Amino acid sequence: MDKRYKAKEAESKWLEEWEKSGIYKFDPDSEKPVYSVDTPPPYVSSDHLHLGHAMSYIQAEIIIRFRRMQGCNIFYPMGFDDNGLPTERFVEKKYKINKAKISRKDFVDLCIEETKKGAENYRRIWKSLGIGVDWSLEYSTIGELSQKIAQRSFIDLYNKGLVYREESPTFWCTTCRTALAQADLEDKEEQQGKMYYIKFLIPEHDDVIIATTRPEMLPACVALYVNPDDSRFNHLLGLKAVVPIFNSEIPILKSEEVDPEFGTGIMMVCTWGDTEDVKKWKIDKLDTKVLINEYGKLTKIAGEFQGLKLDDARKKIVEKLKEQACLKKEEDIIHVKNIHGRCGTPVEFMTSEQWFIKILDFKNDLLKKGDEIKWYPEFMKDRYDHWVLGLKWDWCISRDRYYGVPFPVWRCDDCGAIILPEYKELPVDPREQKPDVSTCKCGSRSLTGEQQVMDTWMTSSLSPLINAKWMEDDSFIEKIYPLSTRVQAFEIIRTWLFYTVVKSLFHTKSVPWKSVMISGWGLDSQGKKMSKSKGNITSIDTAVEQYSADAVRWWSTGAGLGQNLKYSDVDMKGGKKISNKLWNVARFIQPIIEDCELGDIDNVVNFSDQWILAELQRTVSDCTVALEVCDFNRARIALEKFFWMKYCDVYLELCKDRTWNPEKYTDEQISSLKTTLSFSLETLLKLFAPILPFVTEEIYHVLFKKNNAESIHAAKWPEIKKDCQNEDLLGLSSSFMEIINRVRHFKTNIAESFRSDITAISLITGNTLLQGSLPDLAGLAKADKSYINEEIVGDETYKLKEGKLILKK
Repeated sequence: MDKRYKAKEAESKWLEEWEKSGIYKFDPDSEKPVYSVDTPPPYVSSDHLHLGHAMSYIQAEIIIRFRRMQGCNIFYPMGFDDNGLPTERFVEKKYKINKAKISRKDFVDLCIEETKKGAENYRRIWKSLGIGVDWSLEYSTIGELSQKIAQRSFIDLYNKGLVYREESPTFWCTTCRTALAQADLEDKEEQQGKMYYIKFLIPEHDDVIIATTRPEMLPACVALYVNPDDSRFNHLLGLKAVVPIFNSEIPILKSEEVDPEFGTGIMMVCTWGDTEDVKKWKIDKLDTKVLINEYGKLTKIAGEFQGLKLDDARKKIVEKLKEQACLKKEEDIIHVKNIHGRCGTPVEFMTSEQWFIKILDFKNDLLKKGDEIKWYPEFMKDRYDHWVLGLKWDWCISRDRYYGVPFPVWRCDDCGAIILPEYKELPVDPREQKPDVSTCKCGSRSLTGEQQVMDTWMTSSLSPLINAKWMEDDSFIEKIYPLSTRVQAFEIIRTWLFYTVVKSLFHTKSVPWKSVMISGWGLDSQGKKMSKSKGNITSIDTAVEQYSADAVRWWSTGAGLGQNLKYSDVDMKGGKKISNKLWNVARFIQPIIEDCELGDIDNVVNFSDQWILAELQRTVSDCTVALEVCDFNRARIALEKFFWMKYCDVYLELCKDRTWNPEKYTDEQISSLKTTLSFSLETLLKLFAPILPFVTEEIYHVLFKKNNAESIHAAKWPEIKKDCQNEDLLGLSSSFMEIINRVRHFKTNIAESFRSDITAISLITGNTLLQGSLPDLAGLAKADKSYINEEIVGDETYKLKEGKLILKK
């Protein structure tokens, strides 16, 4: 072995070898138990990739490598979510495109071109990290199979009465100019908001004051509401109020939902400023005044303010209110706004015709399905439950954009009938194609294809069914569905995870996976979420170049599953250090164990050999139990503690005397040493392999490949050998370690040099097992003489838990 481990060379070599060998390929004909993985199809605007993304994928992939070594037939595809709004926004920004000034075809062509570039970069980056995907299973959410299954999903839901089209107020992004679903929204705390107190005139009565954060909505004001139990305003019920500036008369109505403690106790309802406005508009059938157009500008009902953007309109209307003495006061407040998560634009309501999937009627069913899934970590299930319980809207699945899966729908221009294709015709594009039928049932020949496209989640929510070839190959779906696990980050529980459960419930009446594995966020060194827009990301390429892929993987295990993880140079260096230490340990052991017949570990005779094997078996057990529940961090801690503190610092030091002075020992003792070193190192490499795949593969091929599996990642995970779990030996661990430390203390502080010999050592203990450690202790101390239970005159006497240790200089 080379004196130093060359990470770059090893990584380059094994990436090529793994690809050639097909080690990650799923074998549909194998009799092994299938472990199928539903992994997040990332958006292909890959220039935003950073270590936070790498962390999430690596954590999941560690568990997948563990399952492969347990003997599972791994189904691990990678998809690319390359359609829909995220891709469109990326292309618009990159090319500074105004979608209104480019043809649909040219824009879609640009999107396709960019998705190809992004996908190629993703593949390169994930491979460089050792992400063991079966790339032959790669899929695209804009690909033909995905389109076919997405359109089949729509038709199935439509035929089951779960899809409907409705014109109603819908969440709308004025930047992206499209309808949105509830899950597309995020809450943003507005630090410099204001509450405006505005006077409304009530003819022949006292004026009233309302409090609002949105005076720009006054042109669309259609009612005032008071709580019927609020005695201050009971006398106003049934009267009319006059909207300031615009002088329209509106009714004063009652609602028990009005909070008498908020603002002045009177609620202003406009069409539509927020969800409460929409709710009261629907229930009480209020007037409709459409104030905001698709671009976020005021319509003609705003009078002199027509054409202004919302922020400008607010300033102008506030000035006018002041002129008319209708603005009584302003207060600085902090309040929360709903924004579009993709672009940060405050969300408005617009009335438009959209497609919806019914979900509000199925909350209990969705909660029950959540109970059927095993959650890692368990507390993440609360996020799912809270989301389901908080649903207020059906799922809006249509988007007023160009680049997405087309709805397989034509409509009759005369009677409004919906015409759907047969499954065998899919995929179709009604924007470009005519239906197979030339006339509607009503006799009309005027048929128009649906121009809207599906929400990106409408397709990616089908990822388990796309990979299982739903309605394409019944035998295949039986083999892998429900999938074994879903791996993803926590922020998309309400979208990707929730929507996938919805689709699986409606299409298969089952859960889509048996378990879910939820990761946290990668943070910068200051503890803030990594984000390209904030400029605080660390490049994956840079980290791999500087530290190595194994080091990045080691850093990724620095926090428990579901926890956020700070970037740390120390942990990156720690990953590099442990890789180098593994290499150096292997270099020390290689000449001892090569070209020799190894015995059975059941026949080891030395106390230290038996002890380290017992400790190793405890570590195997700890790591296995931890990884079974996706706790890679606990596995790493157990492994790291054993490797440094017991294996390297103690056991290998105890081995040196037998290695360098074999003539002092019997053949049986030397055989015991070689057997233990070989077995322990190979076991350690296997335990480290899921986290550090490159360095472990390199060492494995140098020392253990002969007559074994082609790759350590195809090797068998270490078994928990109960006969090696000697509880009596493990019970003596702390005492044994204490004796080792006492010997070291004496050699460095009393005998002046750690390398200096000791005249005599005596171990006084009634524990017969511990008495067996004396030869190893004498070898470590380089003692001329050693005694059991004999008092000698020494330079230092130590009291021990298990007796007494006497050392003589």
